[in-house]
Amino acid sequence: MKRVKNILIAPDKFKFTLSANEVVEHVSSVLEYHKDVNIYKIPLADGGEGTSVILSDFFNAKKVDILVNNPLLKKINTYYFFSEENKTAIIDFSSASGLQLLTKNEQNPMFTTSYGSGEIILDAIKKSANKIIIGLGGSATNDFGIGAANALGYRFLDDNGEELLPIGKNMIYVSDIDDSSVITSLNDVEFISLCDVENVLFGKKGAAHIFAKQKGASNSEIDCLDRGLQNISNIVKNKYTKDTSYVIGGGAAGGFGAGAFTLLNASLKKGSDFIFDTINIDDYIKNCDLIITGEGKFDAQSLDGKLVGQLIKKADFYKKPIVIVCGISELKKEDVNSKYLHSVLPLFKEDVDIEFAKKNTKQMLFKRIAEVVADFNLDNLKR
Repeated sequence: MKRVKNILIAPDKFKFTLSANEVVEHVSSVLEYHKDVNIYKIPLADGGEGTSVILSDFFNAKKVDILVNNPLLKKINTYYFFSEENKTAIIDFSSASGLQLLTKNEQNPMFTTSYGSGEIILDAIKKSANKIIIGLGGSATNDFGIGAANALGYRFLDDNGEELLPIGKNMIYVSDIDDSSVITSLNDVEFISLCDVENVLFGKKGAAHIFAKQKGASNSEIDCLDRGLQNISNIVKNKYTKDTSYVIGGGAAGGFGAGAFTLLNASLKKGSDFIFDTINIDDYIKNCDLIITGEGKFDAQSLDGKLVGQLIKKADFYKKPIVIVCGISELKKEDVNSKYLHSVLPLFKEDVDIEFAKKNTKQMLFKRIAEVVADFNLDNLKR
């Protein structure tokens, strides 16, 4: 085995337990004991929660505290990042519209709205942002983004011309869109939506059928939401001649991907690719002897355009060994078509209690990295 001199630590967050920055620091604290090792610390995201924090350093963006509405239209304090130098805002969709903002009993995308995310966008525009980057992961909503659009001046009307509350269950009743009061400066802003999934807007692979259950919807409500997304899609197609049916990533954030594409003229980009390009991840990979990455749950979705799966592809391309450390794993090494995947090291079994995981993740992470140290003979390096 080639001697390991340079190690790239490049994980995503471990959802509900550790941020990507925390994972990097815990892993590096073990490896730094071995003095002959050079460590590249690169916390990552792929458009999900925490994307704004990861990107803020690269855009020299500062944190902005803001009071907005949560998915149930209750006031909360949240944040985004803004670069005065680059006139760029970086927003986590989940910071105002995220599932983590609601209790289990409150979660139901029939009644949630992305209005608060629109309030953040409006604030950024008032600060003269000419570029707004939005990470779309972690939403509690399934409203096509009509809530966010409403905050920017769009009005969604029923058959009687009455304005509807912009929540999931009302999409099916939308008959027309009134854009006469949309803020004029909206057209001067470049929107980039970062998707961590590739799902289309509606249908069996769409936002409602794939994601609404985990947001609290019943089977009958999922059908209602799916029909609502189809209805909005048809209205947008007729009014703006934009077909959202087959837009890759249109189903991200409960259909906000498609809504932003049509109502904000946003470009949809794969979050992992955008971040890889922004930080020039290939340069780090070329110069390392080992990649350590990870995420909360390693499963089939990980290989479908998400960050860890994309890193595996890059490891194969550059012929670098890669180790995946994860909270839980539904996949074994043999399940992944990769010549250079060295090992998959889950911290817990699949049925682990989340509260137990929160208390023990750090300790188990240290244990797994100790296994990496042994596997790659790092103990034989000078201390």
